Amino acid sequence: MMNQPATYARRPNTGSPKFEADPIGSTYRWELYLTPGHPLNKVGLMDGYSKGMGFENPNKVVLLHRKLMNPLLPYLTRCDAILVFENNKALPKEYHKKLIELRSNDFKTFDWVQKDTFLNQFLNAYYTEFIQTGTMPPVEDRRKNVRKAEYMAELDHSKYTFKTLEELTQFCQSRYEKYSATCMNDWFAKHADFQPELFNADIENALIHQVHSSPTQEGAQLAIDQLNKMYGRHPSSRK
Repeated sequence: MMNQPATYARRPNTGSPKFEADPIGSTYRWELYLTPGHPLNKVGLMDGYSKGMGFENPNKVVLLHRKLMNPLLPYLTRCDAILVFENNKALPKEYHKKLIELRSNDFKTFDWVQKDTFLNQFLNAYYTEFIQTGTMPPVEDRRKNVRKAEYMAELDHSKYTFKTLEELTQFCQSRYEKYSATCMNDWFAKHADFQPELFNADIENALIHQVHSSPTQEGAQLAIDQLNKMYGRHPSSRK
């Protein structure tokens, strides 16, 4: 008779997963200076990071907006100040760039955030409602729709007509600090759907070079066929 495997009582997993911060991979970090004597406050200072163990939005503006919505702004009534920094694992914390300072009746923005219309309009509207009504405006659950696209006027492809591929490249590179290199490199690739002629010119020059420099007839013929497809012609044989 075979021995039966032992059985153990298992506790059902009914709780929410605990957020575990990633101090090295986070784009932002913050310091919450909690108001002494507030009934919900157990400590004087709390710090936190924008990234957990999973996905973090590569668009720095969208990411910061969502972190303001939750978890930061809901703490406003319990804090004397909330400071938000751009996290930099290569530098000590005292050298991190301060981006936002939130207080109960006012806020200040610094560095590239000071020039960003989207974030400043959001904070102005939030504080106007909060100060006038004394009620915290509703915030979103950060666990929902974390990959939901948000409209950013500056990143609307239809607003731009670049003259050259170099001009498009310079545009993207100039916004690395604000949106991140990952975000803008992805934007660069997506812009091909709006201005394919910029990329076709680059591909065309490469194919023409291949026609004249290919060491084999097959390689040259393949380039000719690709060029013919671009020009809307039927493929022809090289003589």
